[in-house]
Amino acid sequence: MRSASVLTVALCLLLGILAGPAVAQAPAPSTSTGSAAGTGLVAEVCGQCKNKDLCLSSLNADPNSKGADLSALTLIAIRVAIANATDTVSYIQKELSDTSLEPGVQQALSDCAENYDDAVQQLDDSIAALTIRNYADLRKWVQTAAADADTCSAGASAAGSDNLGLSNRSKTFRQLCNNAITIIGILEKNKQ
Repeated sequence: MRSASVLTVALCLLLGILAGPAVAQAPAPSTSTGSAAGTGLVAEVCGQCKNKDLCLSSLNADPNSKGADLSALTLIAIRVAIANATDTVSYIQKELSDTSLEPGVQQALSDCAENYDDAVQQLDDSIAALTIRNYADLRKWVQTAAADADTCSAGASAAGSDNLGLSNRSKTFRQLCNNAITIIGILEKNKQ
């Protein structure tokens, strides 16, 4: 049963990747404030985020954000969070190669790697939910991914490995997830 679920998610991801550029090029409808598509919509959406500067820099860094509608911006925000989590997993794996680490720190890092692997999977699941416009699951998966980063940060602090920068990485990841959650809320209101 699990392999069928994995196959379904993989198929949805493939469709999402293939459709992503086409969706991202669709003109954005004007929102309630009359903002134009593209950069104007990015500014309007990010203006509602708690981490406005991070939202603006992360969405505007993707060339597909110009001319994107709310659904495409949601996809971009999730992909940014996935890239951040994947980078964090690579960072953790590099740190784990240090043979001089104390066993408690090694365990905390291993746990964090697992937390971030789970977060990436949950964000992949959120893309599948976005594809079928299942906003409740979309929100749930992004929130769960953010909670995984919190778990990593708490475990790293408890093990004394906070000096490795995991708290800052987890904070940034959570902010990216929170931005995506805000955009999901806007998307839900507009039912795109």
